[in-house]
Amino acid sequence: MILKQIVDIQIFSEKAEPFIGVFGSKPWLSMYGKELVMIGIFKDEHQMIGGFFYLKTKKLGFDFIKLPPYTPHCGLFFRSDSKNKSSANSFSKEVMQEVCAYFSSLKSALTILAFPVHVVDMQAFIWSKYKVVPNYTYRISLDQSPEEIRANFDPKNRNAINKALKEGVETSLNALSKQEVFAFFKENLGATGANIYEGILQKIMLEFSNETNSFCFTAYKDKALLGMVFCIYDQQACYYLLGGVNKQAGIQGVNNLLVQRSIERSGELNCNVFDFEGSMLKGVEKFFRSFGPELFPYFTVNKAVLPLELLLKFKKRELF
Repeated sequence: MILKQIVDIQIFSEKAEPFIGVFGSKPWLSMYGKELVMIGIFKDEHQMIGGFFYLKTKKLGFDFIKLPPYTPHCGLFFRSDSKNKSSANSFSKEVMQEVCAYFSSLKSALTILAFPVHVVDMQAFIWSKYKVVPNYTYRISLDQSPEEIRANFDPKNRNAINKALKEGVETSLNALSKQEVFAFFKENLGATGANIYEGILQKIMLEFSNETNSFCFTAYKDKALLGMVFCIYDQQACYYLLGGVNKQAGIQGVNNLLVQRSIERSGELNCNVFDFEGSMLKGVEKFFRSFGPELFPYFTVNKAVLPLELLLKFKKRELF
């Protein structure tokens, strides 16, 4: 098995996109420029059977390995042709050991990565002294009717949606320009104090997004903008990427209504799953849970050089 860097995004995305969807597509990966490192996993010199990606950055003279902003995982995928369960498990173990050895060889000061939901064997990283941490996302299967999906909502959630509708809140699909959507999220996310990665956010809205890969629902009352939800999608899944409301408006249920509309739109687009795209913040988790989704674990791996690890144990104890 050989791991080597791939420079041509087209070559990488042709293999990756069928496995990991929109996050492995050329338009998405192209946003990250030269900082994005794409690694192919080869059975021999010419047969690519998998791959993954990450960002390599430098801060204060140290090399950091991390995920591209707004991308939920490192995109690890690989194909096994074995139909024997034992052989397939052994092959998967070999791949994970090679991936772990690759990241260890980089000797970065800090490595923080997440893996796709389907990657569950993290023993190689545990054996190599990485901190392996379970994280969670919520998903709704879209093989149900809209009525069946709404029936699983928390009653308080349905009441909030009904209240917003009674107060005259209306929703529109793709009603604003790309620049207006970007400006809204730049201001809304900036008000939270979070790192919004403005350059990437702008590329998502102005360069990546189009009618074939994303949609945006907006909420209004008397022509006043109350909130917005932005989703991206592929043939398999729709992902809740960003959401925000105008809290000064004082109208409850706006975000609830926008999420409901987004779930319904995902079904209309023939997606199989609506993914809330990570649900680790306690307040956010409670909100997402009110839509009756199913909980799915995924794993992150973290490792730092000793002085930095000791510092991070105080600031990010949940990770280190």
